[in-house]
Amino acid sequence: MKNKNHHDQLERFFQHNPIEDPQYLKKYVKEHPDHKMAWYLLGREYAAQGKEGKAAYCFAQSGEIYEAFERQKITIEGPLPSYPTVTLKDLSEPASKSRMKGAGKWMPLLVILLLLAVPAAIDSANQKVSDGVGKARPYASSTPTVQTPVKQEGPAGTKLYFSEGDWGEKLQQVLTSSGSGTGESVIMQAPRSADGKWTEWNKSVNPLLGVTTEGGGSSAALKYYQSQICSCQAADSSALVPVIDQWMRERERAIVLQSAMEAYQQKTGSMPEKPDQLARPYPDNLLPGLTAEMQELFPQALSTLKAEIAKADQSQQGTKQFEEIAQSQQEGKENAVPSSSQPMASTDPLREPLRIVIDTEKHLLALISGDMIIRSYPVGLGGEKTPLGDFIISEKVRNPNGKSNGEFGSRGMTLSDTLYAIHGTNKPSSIGKDESHGCVRMQQADIEELYNMVTHQTKVTIGKGILPQSGPDGGDLGSGAGRGMPEQSFVLPLQTNDSNPGKKYKWLD
Repeated sequence: MKNKNHHDQLERFFQHNPIEDPQYLKKYVKEHPDHKMAWYLLGREYAAQGKEGKAAYCFAQSGEIYEAFERQKITIEGPLPSYPTVTLKDLSEPASKSRMKGAGKWMPLLVILLLLAVPAAIDSANQKVSDGVGKARPYASSTPTVQTPVKQEGPAGTKLYFSEGDWGEKLQQVLTSSGSGTGESVIMQAPRSADGKWTEWNKSVNPLLGVTTEGGGSSAALKYYQSQICSCQAADSSALVPVIDQWMRERERAIVLQSAMEAYQQKTGSMPEKPDQLARPYPDNLLPGLTAEMQELFPQALSTLKAEIAKADQSQQGTKQFEEIAQSQQEGKENAVPSSSQPMASTDPLREPLRIVIDTEKHLLALISGDMIIRSYPVGLGGEKTPLGDFIISEKVRNPNGKSNGEFGSRGMTLSDTLYAIHGTNKPSSIGKDESHGCVRMQQADIEELYNMVTHQTKVTIGKGILPQSGPDGGDLGSGAGRGMPEQSFVLPLQTNDSNPGKKYKWLD
């Protein structure tokens, strides 16, 4: 259809008798004529009222979005029908009657599609979801071992998609790239912090909704796992809990491994060629050891990091190469590739090396990748005695001063070769208070998990008011080890000697 004819047809469409309910939606599609999801929603509104001529036009504008839901082709040319009762010729009679009789079943879908079409509404919905998905949920008691990157324990054919913001956009991508396969595509999300600056991975990643395809992709249906997005009874997501937990653990292992490899490069000037180079004896002990899964991931992670370094070097040789890399990365983001189909060595969406942020006002320590809070722990501090600024972890030691129950607990990490450190304590009642002489005190389970996840060279930032408040009374005591489940802590085997009995530590406690 030529542009002029298209414009004329749009004008004729909006000159017809308006429907009463979706006034805002009509205004929206008029202002955004290329928004296909909005056209589809407006078409469903017309179809529900029996105005199938108008519905046909809207469906034609929605293109592949209509086809993704209806699994049928639709075209419309020529002038619009003058009366809303004209039959929709492009659809079969039985299908038309079936949709009219079952108009009620479309209401939850209309709600979610409205959220997709209207930016203001989707922001509100995302906020509601953030408030809901951060609630505690049960975690699997163990982590199943996965031998291949794509196979997942759980419902057959389940594909996981992690949404990092606009889950409506992710849904559109899933719908338009679902292909002919069968099974459920689940969009999941972690809640955003109250200030909107952080993604709170530590408060769990929960499913939002699923798109189920059947019959070789000939039909699709939506399933809602959060009642906030459909004003309906949420579907049971218990079967997805171990699948998502397993995916989260894989990503955490991958980012810890990658962070350790990058720390090794910073310390030595070259990449490690063997896994055991990351678990050398004190004082070169980046990690206590590597799990069997991490050792299997090592060759692929090494290959990936070397490829990224090579790309970075190429990009410095000219703007053209840089633009090609940027374009390739952008295309990768636009494609709806299942997160569960990532190679197990992939850290996505935890793309940046782990770092530590400590908020002296909230007595919180957060382990962070990019804007994602992976863990948060309550800490004891020293008030004005605790220094503000940027540091790195310059030393890691097990059982400082030769014992696990001393004043520094079972683990300690020196900050930038100073007398300040992050360590355990034999005074757990001081956690959340300013009773230290400047050091950062942690509960035993918390310091031991943090010790397993960070390495030398890890950046540490200490400041005031730099972490979000999300507790019941404006405060946040931190979720603690294992995202609030200490028995699910991140654990590494001890494969080296990372103690230092010959040194008497005199940290400022």
